[in-house]
Amino acid sequence: MKRIILFLALVLAMVSSIAAGTLASYTVAIDNLAGGSVVAKEFIFVGEGTDTFQEGLKIAPSETLQWQFKVKNYEKYVISETDIYYKLTFNISASPGKKAIEPLTVTVRDGMGTILNQVTGVGTFDLLGSFLLAETGQERDILVEIAWPNESESDKDYAGEKFGTSIIVDAQASQVPLDSSPNPETPEPEQGQVSVLYETTPPWQNGQSGEYQYQYKITITNNSSVPIEDWFMTFLLQSDRLNNAWNAKLISRSPEGIYRFENPAYNNVSMDNILPGQSVSFGGLASGMGVDTLQNIGVGGSNTGLISNVNVIHQP
Repeated sequence: MKRIILFLALVLAMVSSIAAGTLASYTVAIDNLAGGSVVAKEFIFVGEGTDTFQEGLKIAPSETLQWQFKVKNYEKYVISETDIYYKLTFNISASPGKKAIEPLTVTVRDGMGTILNQVTGVGTFDLLGSFLLAETGQERDILVEIAWPNESESDKDYAGEKFGTSIIVDAQASQVPLDSSPNPETPEPEQGQVSVLYETTPPWQNGQSGEYQYQYKITITNNSSVPIEDWFMTFLLQSDRLNNAWNAKLISRSPEGIYRFENPAYNNVSMDNILPGQSVSFGGLASGMGVDTLQNIGVGGSNTGLISNVNVIHQP
């Protein structure tokens, strides 16, 4: 019996020794355990139809000319793979060697015909837009309309080859929102023809949807000496969304945040018209944080063109 136990103990010791020696000599080598590379995303911002901006076209009182172009975030089958924020700068000035045709009104509209901005004579303004990341390509139509209204006895003073107006559109695109603040070297007037006060309440979170909301109020003051009849207002607000309005009609809201409001048509002079030195207010509910201000503001009426000389104050 003792012999059997001794034999088993000897076998067990040998097995343990072999196992221990095997583990001690085991090694492994792994080449290129991890690796990788990156390729830049496509960033595409192109214009189409800009060759329709012809040079030297002639215009006379009561005539209108139109040029159309578009901006896109795709080219053929390749689509931009990132958010794009763009700024179009419209510069209306005298043609080289000539004086500007002061009565001309240059109006910029979107593809739906909504007025985005307007200037009479000469001036510079920006239009902001965006193409947020999507599987399909996107594009925006822009229409430039040049009109000579034929309302002044001085029209004859602008006849002939000594007068000419040029329109140049520059474009800039970025992955981050672009600023539309005026050039700091260009002094702002002390008081514009129109003042706008944009008031927003502290935001709160909707218990059902989880989104943040706030109340807004917009007050338009007429600083000019003439009434603004059947008033309307356009502006850009990219980050927040104005959902409804009281004391005004929300006419349109584009995907990039361009709004158009009109008078409520109450047949009430104090609400439908903005008399000299007087104000009208409207407001409603909005989605967002209410921290951004209104941009590219224009105010007009049935008896006026679009007034872009607007002072704006944002009061959260």
